[in-house]
Amino acid sequence: MRLVLCSLLFIPFGLLRAQGLPLVHPWSAANDPAEQTAYVWWRHSHSLDSWGGLSLIGPQWRFAVRSRLLLVTQSWTTRLNAVFQTGLYGTYTADFDELYDVLRLIDFLRYQPSRNQRFYLRLGPLNRTRLGTGHVVDFLHTAAAWDERTLGLELAWSTAALDMEAFSTDVRRQAVAGARLALRPFFWAQTSRFRFLTLGLSYVRDPAFRQSALLEAVNADLSLNLLPTETPALVPFVSLAHYRHYGTGLRLGASLQSPNLIDLMAFQLRMGLDYDGKAFLPGYMGVFYPVQNLRARILDPAAYPHTLRYAGISLPEARGGNGFFTEVHLLFPQRFELWYFFRKHYGSQRLSTFHFRLFLRTRELQVQTGISRSGLSDWLALFQPMGAQSWLFFETHYLLARPLWLLVQARYTFERLLDAPGGIACYLPQRRFASMLGLRWAL
Repeated sequence: MRLVLCSLLFIPFGLLRAQGLPLVHPWSAANDPAEQTAYVWWRHSHSLDSWGGLSLIGPQWRFAVRSRLLLVTQSWTTRLNAVFQTGLYGTYTADFDELYDVLRLIDFLRYQPSRNQRFYLRLGPLNRTRLGTGHVVDFLHTAAAWDERTLGLELAWSTAALDMEAFSTDVRRQAVAGARLALRPFFWAQTSRFRFLTLGLSYVRDPAFRQSALLEAVNADLSLNLLPTETPALVPFVSLAHYRHYGTGLRLGASLQSPNLIDLMAFQLRMGLDYDGKAFLPGYMGVFYPVQNLRARILDPAAYPHTLRYAGISLPEARGGNGFFTEVHLLFPQRFELWYFFRKHYGSQRLSTFHFRLFLRTRELQVQTGISRSGLSDWLALFQPMGAQSWLFFETHYLLARPLWLLVQARYTFERLLDAPGGIACYLPQRRFASMLGLRWAL
């Protein structure tokens, strides 16, 4: 399996499906509207933003200057982002205290040929990666601890018969990496019911490129389309996942979906049931995985610094149970996205999870927000204050008077502290806020 994984990381894969093929699961950053800036494929557009204002990191205010360069061609889109922050408490050196910070200037670099939408490549911090039904990898995010964010890689290639997907959370050896093969054995059939029968196999390893792994996961899934039409499609699915040396889980569900509804929008309405054994957490490799895994934990802010107490449940501590999830994903390319996911856990532990993404772009305004919460008891817990297992991102660009723009940004992230006994990396929630004025020039 290790050889298969390593070889697949150099093969373009299919997070982005072939045109006209119904999706079994929501999309990764391939269809992120915040990264889609070209309204027509043949147009080139380049811009430079320069901002200045105030930033808040933890309890300390600083003056900040920021520059952002966006380059858009027919096939390539690149965005670079640099910031310098200083004040009474000194310069914030975490932005440039190691060589890897040079790579962190890259927000994203993506290659997606407009005339061949079956291939996709992206370099940058991962922010919404999902493999298969999301049974193991779901909403994977490598910027949860902002100062330690890593540049990941997504690759995708799809044909009528086969999808190949792979990701890596880092360009270094300690990366978490995974791959998925999805085969449609009856792709030649006339009826869509048989043509879109899909058999999927995924493998994930942490770390991927070292001899010994802390965690390995295998996931198999099966899906088919019950409707005679290709779009929309009604797709029931079943998924079986296993963490080596830990537990096993079963997922059953169905999705009503369309990747291209009358050339206007894409949507997915999904619900399903989870049957989780002991030492199994569905979607374990998700938003909080960089700070909540077998070698890292989130500290409880209510106990810190007097008591070392962790927030949340680690994989070996999971007692099992059942779950029911609902998901709504609406996408109008370049303009609007609404993505809602909630999983209610039925068991003796607080393991319910919530994800929400919203994006809106007009000529004068761009609003983007994302919220992820874990360790919830039920849906009503969403109305309670955000706890230690919470991630938030909010960003607004507003045109005051051309070329003057207002930027407001807020972020719930995590700060690395000293390691706990046993070498466990410890993280504490950290809040950030920035308000800036800037100019945008077309190049």
